[in-house]
Amino acid sequence: MTSRTDKWLLRTALCALLAVCTVTSTACNYLGPLIFFIEGPPKFDAEYKLPKDRPAVVLIDDPRSEIPRRAIRVAMIEATEKDILRKSLVKDLVSGQSALRVAQADQSAGQMSVAEIGRAVESEIVIWVTVDSFTRADVSRNQEPAVAMRVRVVDATNNEILWPGDSSGHRLVATLTPRIGTVASDAGASSASELKLAQNAGQAIGQLFYEHLVSAHMAERGN
Repeated sequence: MTSRTDKWLLRTALCALLAVCTVTSTACNYLGPLIFFIEGPPKFDAEYKLPKDRPAVVLIDDPRSEIPRRAIRVAMIEATEKDILRKSLVKDLVSGQSALRVAQADQSAGQMSVAEIGRAVESEIVIWVTVDSFTRADVSRNQEPAVAMRVRVVDATNNEILWPGDSSGHRLVATLTPRIGTVASDAGASSASELKLAQNAGQAIGQLFYEHLVSAHMAERGN
């Protein structure tokens, strides 16, 4: 483990090396590895910090029925919950499937708001994920599955969007990682790839709320 004194000495050496770089390019060849050693591998910051002491729930909203099977939607919920719990981002995480049942029961009337669904399952915070599109695996076009989403954090108590500032939501696109190269040619394998995509999408949602390595980033670059 590197001590604070060691880090200070390394940073001092880095500053000296930067000064040398203004005179010669030779020292600059060592600059990249030195920065990596001091700072560690590159990371993405959290987009938003969830209120840890308030009960939260994950709601996967599919208003246009883009997701072909309920199992995929459930897998997205479970993967998001697993990631949030693994990182201890909140103390109390209400079952997302309970919110899904409330939302589906209300589909015919369509009267309940996201905040009301949250309150119905005794959650103060709703991680509201709206599915914009779900691309299925298609062997005829060598097309791998992908899902495009928009994510918002809603305060169910005050009926307001806490994040992001843009009420349309934070856009997120998840694909298979690593890509399978050739799309599975039978229905069973295609279904399995879509469930794997759902797991990737769930983790991509979770990663919005904590710092993580660039190499572990589940969403497409730029999202």
